[in-house]
Amino acid sequence: MAKKIEIIADFDIFIRGVGQIGTAHKVEVPKLSQVKEGHTSGVGDYEISIGQFEKMEASFTILREDLLFYDAMGDLNDVEIDFIEAVKAGSEAREGNYEFKGILDLDVSEAERKKKKEVVGKISVNRVYHSVEGKEAYHIDFENGIAKVGGVDFNEKVRRIVGGK
Repeated sequence: MAKKIEIIADFDIFIRGVGQIGTAHKVEVPKLSQVKEGHTSGVGDYEISIGQFEKMEASFTILREDLLFYDAMGDLNDVEIDFIEAVKAGSEAREGNYEFKGILDLDVSEAERKKKKEVVGKISVNRVYHSVEGKEAYHIDFENGIAKVGGVDFNEKVRRIVGGK
């Protein structure tokens, strides 16, 4: 049986405490990339993953008429943002969710220069939680040393040793 092609229909963007700020027509979610250390032995050079993840960024572009709203928001520190995605595969649909915590930068200056009604948002991510149909896909939290991917907690032993739990 052929696999159905999945199409992301849209992302609704919410800032906690503010509400929905728009529907994104362009989104870039963070890419998971582990930190690797290089080593040399008698056999040759090699790299190993050390269980930590590289810093992440996410971005989105939304269309809005009221650019003053975004200009007033400017940069927000320690903001919590939700991306809710609608994914369609044939006649079936599913929902995914990205929860971010980090620094948000909303850039309306380029929109003003080009006279477009679009706003570009960039998030320097401190925490990301991604779920599909309510099931955890991954959870990375730099502040609390959490790195769970596919149910595997890469930092559980480290947190237990450091925290004494």
